[in-house]
Amino acid sequence: MLFGIVVGIIIVVPPLILAARHMWRQTSPEGLASRGIRDSARRLGPMDPGLRRDMVGMLPPAGIRRMPDARTRRPAAPPAAMTKPARSGRTRRRNETLQPDATITLAGERRAAGIDDLFVALDRELIGLLPVKKKVEEIGSLLLLDRARQRFGLSASRPNLHMCFTGAPGTGKTTVALMMADLLHRLGYLEKGHLVHAMRDDLVGEYIGHTAPKTKQVLDRAMGGVLFIDEAYTLYRAEDSKDYGQECVDILMQVMENQRDRIVVILAGYKDRMDRFFESNPGMSSRIAHHLDFAEYEDDELLAIGQLMLERSSYYLSVEAETAFRDHMRLRMTQPWFANARSVRNELEGARLRHAHRLAADPGRHLSKDDLMRLEPSDILLSRDGLTSDLR
Repeated sequence: MLFGIVVGIIIVVPPLILAARHMWRQTSPEGLASRGIRDSARRLGPMDPGLRRDMVGMLPPAGIRRMPDARTRRPAAPPAAMTKPARSGRTRRRNETLQPDATITLAGERRAAGIDDLFVALDRELIGLLPVKKKVEEIGSLLLLDRARQRFGLSASRPNLHMCFTGAPGTGKTTVALMMADLLHRLGYLEKGHLVHAMRDDLVGEYIGHTAPKTKQVLDRAMGGVLFIDEAYTLYRAEDSKDYGQECVDILMQVMENQRDRIVVILAGYKDRMDRFFESNPGMSSRIAHHLDFAEYEDDELLAIGQLMLERSSYYLSVEAETAFRDHMRLRMTQPWFANARSVRNELEGARLRHAHRLAADPGRHLSKDDLMRLEPSDILLSRDGLTSDLR
């Protein structure tokens, strides 16, 4: 037994001593140096933030995580799914309540709302109509001031914005309604700012149960914008006991009262007929806050409208043609179915036809750019029998 133990020790111990000696040689400073390995890492001690910074560049970007010491540790940021999307600086500033000692300018508010160009277009594209322009500017000023008040935390009830436009055809009612829809949208009083044009046939049905669906369908299309009802006085016919227009009027009044923050209704028509309509429907009259009367144009204003229309199409009137056109419109104003700006447009369409026919009559003539743009008196004048050819 003892002999076997001694033999085993003799066999096992020498290899172990040789292996340990080899490992010592490999890890000794001389051995490391011989293999190009410096021993500076031995002096680092515990891992510190400096080592972490050195290792950051070795990690893939998606795997980088900061690991601050306990002394500098901060609460972790909320998960991305719980954070709200960032808003632009302009939106954030506009939604913040200003301090009581802060100041603003209405010029700055107009620029922020982007409505300056609307008022420029209103003045440029609408000839005359000074009372209408003033009323539109008053409404715009009220809404702009309300926006400014809200920035200081001053609350105000939403103003009633339903309107009535009265005047003859062609006096700019639809144009102003379009601009009003755009203005209310830019100032934040309408979600979409579009305009839906409707007349009696679009709203009133022909049999029992037909009116309500038609009216509600039009109202649904107009939600978020302006519903412009032309010839609104035709909705109610007191002389017809079987007329279904009263149902339409009742639905309109309900929507105008209960959903006035979602839709603006503009009624339009001749003034005397709209007055009778309101007399028969006092509930509708009480829901209209703004009445704008569109006066008929004078002859000089009709000439200015015609020149503006021609300018957009790269035409112009010669000096003699201006006189002929003014005289012609004075005569047209006394004729049936005169429609102000619409009649001006129709007359100029006829002038362009005669201008083209006049130039085409001499196909060999060398034409200049000015020849193609200039209208002459012969392009304007019509026989008296042709004066009633306007579209109604």
